[in-house]
Amino acid sequence: MAVLPRTERLLGQLAPPPRDAFARLTRRVAGVTLRRLLRARRRLAAPPFSALLPRSACLLSAAQGLLREVDLADRLRLLHGPDLRGFLSETEVWSEVFMAAEAARRAAGRLSWRHTVRLFDRISRTEHLVELVPAGRLDSGFPARAARLALGRLRGALDDLSALLLGARLAFLGGRGTFEGRLVARESAEQGRPAGRADLGTFCGPAGPLALACGRPTAGAEGEPLRARLMDGVLGVRRIGGAETFFPRPASPVRFPWVMNGAASSISAADRGQDLRLVRRRSIPGTPILLAPGLRSSPRRLLVGHDLPGLESRLASAFRLVHLAWPEAHEEILRRTAMVVPVSEAGLVSYSLAARPGVSFINVLGKRTVQLADDLLHETAHHLLHDVQETADLLARGPETGEVQAFDSPWRGTRRPLHGLLHGTYTFLFRAELFARLLRARARHPGVVGPLLGPGGVAFLRRELRRELVMIGRALKDLDRASRSRLITPAGRVLVRSLHAWHSRLARSRG
Repeated sequence: MAVLPRTERLLGQLAPPPRDAFARLTRRVAGVTLRRLLRARRRLAAPPFSALLPRSACLLSAAQGLLREVDLADRLRLLHGPDLRGFLSETEVWSEVFMAAEAARRAAGRLSWRHTVRLFDRISRTEHLVELVPAGRLDSGFPARAARLALGRLRGALDDLSALLLGARLAFLGGRGTFEGRLVARESAEQGRPAGRADLGTFCGPAGPLALACGRPTAGAEGEPLRARLMDGVLGVRRIGGAETFFPRPASPVRFPWVMNGAASSISAADRGQDLRLVRRRSIPGTPILLAPGLRSSPRRLLVGHDLPGLESRLASAFRLVHLAWPEAHEEILRRTAMVVPVSEAGLVSYSLAARPGVSFINVLGKRTVQLADDLLHETAHHLLHDVQETADLLARGPETGEVQAFDSPWRGTRRPLHGLLHGTYTFLFRAELFARLLRARARHPGVVGPLLGPGGVAFLRRELRRELVMIGRALKDLDRASRSRLITPAGRVLVRSLHAWHSRLARSRG
């Protein structure tokens, strides 16, 4: 299959990408997200979801209406950001799981086993396999457990969409219009959200990035359901069965008691803001990137802990280091990273999830500034390549390019799927480029860059750059073999050729 000229030109520019390529890719991803939103609305409006999730049609219609109301820049932020795309990933995965589970429940005999195996294949791509197969084997209750989990995840995704719509109206429209919906203050490690809080989007409005915090967070995975309504710029929030707390917009002439929908509402000063609070979330100084509380491990799962003291200034120094060496990469981090979720645990590497684009999970334990700068850019490169993969197929479809561990990873020393090898090659080229530029920046401005690198920083950069170029060269040979075996598409081969050119340039410049 031939590669479209525009796609070929874009892929050829992504190693490393210039400023104009960044913007074009963002617009293309936004177009893909809009089409996914339309598909999700059609799917959830049809049986059985129309009966099981009756508010989905209203919320998805409101999402489309919001996109029409906001200006172009804010529309791109919503369509490219992690909130809407994360919601769509949730609905796509768990609606498929639910339908597969229902098919397995309805089928009988040999056909039932075939549907159960198909359901197991879908569940195995999520982190919930152990939860649904606790005994280590499939039993007759497996489809019912999978259906319950899928339906719960879909309801949670709709709660998050409701919070996003409310936050976007406050941030981009100044609270104009009306909104009424259900939110849930629930912990979510993959969104960096602690218990007792409902986050109103990973973006900054005039008041910064906002969240609704409960005074007495409910323990447990279910969270605390809240009802929110927005009218004429005034936000009213209440617990189910509780009194309503009002938040007038800044500089509002509203005084209590006041009238909403023709009915007088009165609330005492002692009650206002005591039970529920509208709080500003932390961000990395000098950037719009949110900074979540730190994650910690429990025997069964990751938990959201407390804010890590001093981390803001450490990450701000890391950003400064990237900006001094590679301004375009600094812009790319700001463009594609919406939130950093810190992890403090020995042996755990930094990572990102395709289902949560723009969210970077970074291990901050014992890291020097240059390592934090490397991690910020490394995860951004993953986000960038995930964006590319939303707009172009880079790998041929089939079992050989799925999760088959068939390729040696020079970095991990283990077998990895082809997808992982491609991501590793691309992201570690960003690391090599950053280190090469840092060495040049340190030679130009030793008094500025040197202190940020710290003792032994130059030796570290030279050693790691030499090591990276060797390992990238080994990975490129495996990608070439995959190309000759037709496991990489024509579009993917354009990108691999660009990676070869990038690697050769770095090797020559190093001498």
